[in-house]
Amino acid sequence: MKCLSCNNFSVKPLCAKCAKIYLKPEMIEKRVGNLKVISFFDYYLVSELVKSKYLVSGYRFYKYVAKKFFQPFIKAYVSSYKGDKKRLYLIGVDENVLRGYSNISLLTHYGAYKSGIKPLSSVLRAKNRVQYAGKSLEYRLNNPRGFVYSGPKNIDAILIDDVVTTGTTLQEANSVLKKSGVNVHFALTVANAVDGIDY
Repeated sequence: MKCLSCNNFSVKPLCAKCAKIYLKPEMIEKRVGNLKVISFFDYYLVSELVKSKYLVSGYRFYKYVAKKFFQPFIKAYVSSYKGDKKRLYLIGVDENVLRGYSNISLLTHYGAYKSGIKPLSSVLRAKNRVQYAGKSLEYRLNNPRGFVYSGPKNIDAILIDDVVTTGTTLQEANSVLKKSGVNVHFALTVANAVDGIDY
C-alpha cells in the first residue's frame, strides 16, 4: 500500500512523516445558526485527503481519521457526559454509499466504537442528491437536501459530517432532527472550510 500523500510504502493511509505534517488537529470551533460545529482540521490543509472520498482509496483515510481522531474525542465526551448515556447517539449526515463505501458511515461507526454510545445507521437521508462542492451560498440555500429522519425520537445526538463550509447542510439536518425531538449537542466534522468554500 502507498501513502496517500507522498506515495511511499505505508501500511496506514499516511506514512508517519506525512501524518506529522498534514494531520495535526487544530480543533476549530464554528457556529452555524445555533449549532456548534467542531472540526479537527482546516480544510485547505487537508483538502486532497478529504477529497479522497471520491476515490476507492478514501476508505482507508476515513477509517483512519475516525479511529485516530473521532473515536478518542467522542469517548472523552461520553465519559464526561452527565446525562443518560442510553439516550445519546451518533447520527451521520446522509450516509450515502459511493464507490463501495460511505465516508460518513465510517466516521460514525468507528467514531462510536468503544465509546459507550451507538451509531444510528442511515437514519438521516437526503431526498435530493445535490452536490454542493464549489457552489455558492445562494445555490446551497436554493437547493436544499430535503433530509428525512427515520430514527428514534426524543433522544440526544452528536451529528457527524465530513466538511463544514457554509453550514447550510448541518443547519438543515439539525432543523429536521429538532422536529423529531432530537437534541443535537454539537456536530463533529473532519474539516472546516474557514471561508465557506470547498473545491
